[in-house]
Amino acid sequence: MRFEEKAASFPASMKARSLRSLMSLAAAALLVSNPSPAQKVEVDISACPLMFNVLKAMKDGQPREKITGMLDSVLAAVPYQIMFKHYNRSWRPNHLPKGVFKRMILSLRFEGEYSAGENERADKMLEKWREFYGNLPLFEKNLRQLEKADLMGLINDGVRYAQSWLPPDWKIPDFRVFVHPNGGSTAFSIDGTQGYDFYQLPRDASGDIDWDQLIGTVSHESHHSGMKGSTSSTLTPSDSLALRFLSFFVGEGTATKFISNAPGGCVPAVPGGRFHAFKGELTVAWNNYTSEETEIFKRMMATFEKAYSGGLTAEDLDTEMRDYWFSGFLGRAYFVGAELFGAIFHAFGKTGVFAAMEDPRKIFELYNRSIEKKPELLGSCFRIPESAVRQALAIGQIQK
Repeated sequence: MRFEEKAASFPASMKARSLRSLMSLAAAALLVSNPSPAQKVEVDISACPLMFNVLKAMKDGQPREKITGMLDSVLAAVPYQIMFKHYNRSWRPNHLPKGVFKRMILSLRFEGEYSAGENERADKMLEKWREFYGNLPLFEKNLRQLEKADLMGLINDGVRYAQSWLPPDWKIPDFRVFVHPNGGSTAFSIDGTQGYDFYQLPRDASGDIDWDQLIGTVSHESHHSGMKGSTSSTLTPSDSLALRFLSFFVGEGTATKFISNAPGGCVPAVPGGRFHAFKGELTVAWNNYTSEETEIFKRMMATFEKAYSGGLTAEDLDTEMRDYWFSGFLGRAYFVGAELFGAIFHAFGKTGVFAAMEDPRKIFELYNRSIEKKPELLGSCFRIPESAVRQALAIGQIQK
């Protein structure tokens, strides 16, 4: 679940994907749900035993030269290549250099390898590495649980659920799942892969892996993988930017509301949700955003209108998405997207949700119509100005 941007996320789904690679324009259609068979999924947990061996060698006092060689080999493998690609995206290059990550791990035993303050991401990761380096029996216990579990069966079940919340012609593609110790992003999606932090797998009070919570996260990320969009060369630069901004709320909003069962802000939770991701810090963050909901919606309106009118550059939008919409433990984009699509669902069901997913220009219109249709349930929610509704619908249709 790209709650990982605990800074990025950007799953999200940010998270977890590059800001510039998210949805563009797609045709509108009213559709009904028709879950498809699970896609082909490959699971790779090879980084976990390899890194366990590195940490055990450190704990056992093996020579530094041997440990460094083992670590270099692990970090050169595909799971960590994918991890570095996630952290060092186009909108945050050199966010976590490989050398910094390596020295941070070595510092668990060798003093002076890494100093706090060198790298913000590594600073945050170090806490998790210290926790498991100090408790290798827990590491090994969870590793054996991963090795014995029917991960393929569990993951395919989560994928089927995610597919049921996508328009029928949006298919979750085949993908690979990597589980590796990293200590940063809980989960992320990039280039047909999903990555999960071994250190932050959900666990119960006894330290055992909580499979229901884990598969809920896989389902959330799989929903991101099934998102579909198409580019259009006919859009003006400002139209393209306005549409890109609207599209940011689609993937994270729908996965957060319908897969992870987000609680209500102004918009009530969807009944019958299968997974329940909102506990602890997530609930605290959600409650904080609920108290600021009007201000957050006003910020969305201001940014959209700037983008639509040509008062915003692509670089400006990247900065705002990073520093405002996807900052913190849980980005505001997750919250606003969940509110927008949750309202649409309560009024128009999956048919309305899918229509807005396929054509983000319709989000504001359908959201306002939802408030009108369900005033007893949604009457106190922020109403989108009609000028913004018209602007969204006009994207790609008229010259300004």
